[in-house]
Amino acid sequence: MENIMLEWNGDRVSYFETGDRQNPTIVCLHGLAGSAAYSFLELSKKLSTHFHLILIDQPGHGKTTAFRNEEDYIFSNLAKWYEKLFDSLLDKPFYILGHSWGADCALHYAKHFPDRIKGIILLDGGFTFPEFQEEMTFNAAYEGWNNYLDHAMYHNLDEIFNEYRTFTKRWSTDIEQSVPTIFIKNEKYELIASKFTVLSIIKAFFEEPFSTTYPYIKSPLLLIHAAEPKELEEARKIGISRLRKDILDSTIISLNNTGHMVQWDQPDEVSSEIMKWVNHIKE
Repeated sequence: MENIMLEWNGDRVSYFETGDRQNPTIVCLHGLAGSAAYSFLELSKKLSTHFHLILIDQPGHGKTTAFRNEEDYIFSNLAKWYEKLFDSLLDKPFYILGHSWGADCALHYAKHFPDRIKGIILLDGGFTFPEFQEEMTFNAAYEGWNNYLDHAMYHNLDEIFNEYRTFTKRWSTDIEQSVPTIFIKNEKYELIASKFTVLSIIKAFFEEPFSTTYPYIKSPLLLIHAAEPKELEEARKIGISRLRKDILDSTIISLNNTGHMVQWDQPDEVSSEIMKWVNHIKE
């Protein structure tokens, strides 16, 4: 992948581009405290032979400048920021893919700018957190991330790898290469995404819930979701029912033996399902 640095409105936007521009374009949005490479390095290798991919380091993540104001992270404001960015990068409708927080970003963008979107791909996001997880109150989510960020500091890469191996069913060279892209080394290794950025986004989840986008979604939608942990099964059922009620052209796929990082756990299966779904839409 080619990492492109765009100087834009006095700030820096980092994105990766790969694949033939003549193929359908998929814009990929990563999850909270992640990066484009962290979430999609391995998956992009599977998809780039069939698609033109643009993978964005979202604001305050990777090498992209953070927003200065908390309200800029509100999904409706973020969607407007993205529209200005995409207008400079793309001249035709595209698919938008989001993992976790990125799935919510994709939904809100599609709500506000439906004419730009050919289809929406959600990877284990935009259908459970926080609305249908009863235990995930605002205070629980906010304080949980606040405490996590206070302690997410590591002496060396081995400490990081030992923790992040627990996030997936499988470990690979690509995953090991991608994990350091979300850290910066000061006295210790710390997450690039600051507490200000992360907690601003947590507030956004509660101020503009994902379900408020559903009635406005007019394009086909694919949700590929994890089957674990089992404790979230009821939340998944409720979220999927709500999604199907409002988004008639929706395809839901559950992948066994996967956790939240579905694209790490089963990259071949995820890429295959995306390709099959896009081909079905084209037909």
